Amino acid sequence: MGYAQEMAGRLPPGMVLPSEFREAFDWMEAQDFFMPSGAFPGDKLGLLGSEDDVQAGLITAILFRVATPQQARDDGRAWFGDVVRNIEERLVPFARTGSDGSHAAFWLDDEGTQRIVHLGSEGLVCLLGQTPLDFLRLLAIGYEEISDEGLSQPTAPPRRSGRNLAFRAWVSDRFGVVIPETAAQILGDVPGEFDESSEDPFWCWVRKQQNARDNQEAGDIS
Repeated sequence: MGYAQEMAGRLPPGMVLPSEFREAFDWMEAQDFFMPSGAFPGDKLGLLGSEDDVQAGLITAILFRVATPQQARDDGRAWFGDVVRNIEERLVPFARTGSDGSHAAFWLDDEGTQRIVHLGSEGLVCLLGQTPLDFLRLLAIGYEEISDEGLSQPTAPPRRSGRNLAFRAWVSDRFGVVIPETAAQILGDVPGEFDESSEDPFWCWVRKQQNARDNQEAGDIS
């Protein structure tokens, strides 16, 4: 079984592995751009280059691996308690975006549209573009980490140039797109960690669910 097929098989009914991701995973497999997972023995982590490139800082530090249903359930309950029924069918992490434990995930919004979102370990949540190709273009820019440099300074280009050369060339050639200089050119306004309001739909959904969780917990205590 190929890597793309294996990862797609972990998604719940109602979610699909985008075709752009399938092609990216096939590209990784053709180049053998994988490293073994330490946390989940037997699993492989998809990379934008070789394992040596990771250590040398020549690629963006992102580790692709679709969570299993149980793992998605556990992660979702850590964020929202039990206020979102069958959270593992609504929110599935598919990549670690930083050394701080932040993740990118597939999210089904209330209209049933599948989106790509960020779940920050310190609470930063937002959409990661409007389409799967937006997400690949975001990665190709070459930030050290999406969860840190890319989202904390989205209007600035990467501090170090020359990352992701092979991946950048593949995305540009395969899809006929231009890679922007900054994350803001794809993401627009990124909500801050401590913002009290935002127009970002995922930010609004997360806050709504967390408020419901907090109200439920307050009611349980009283």
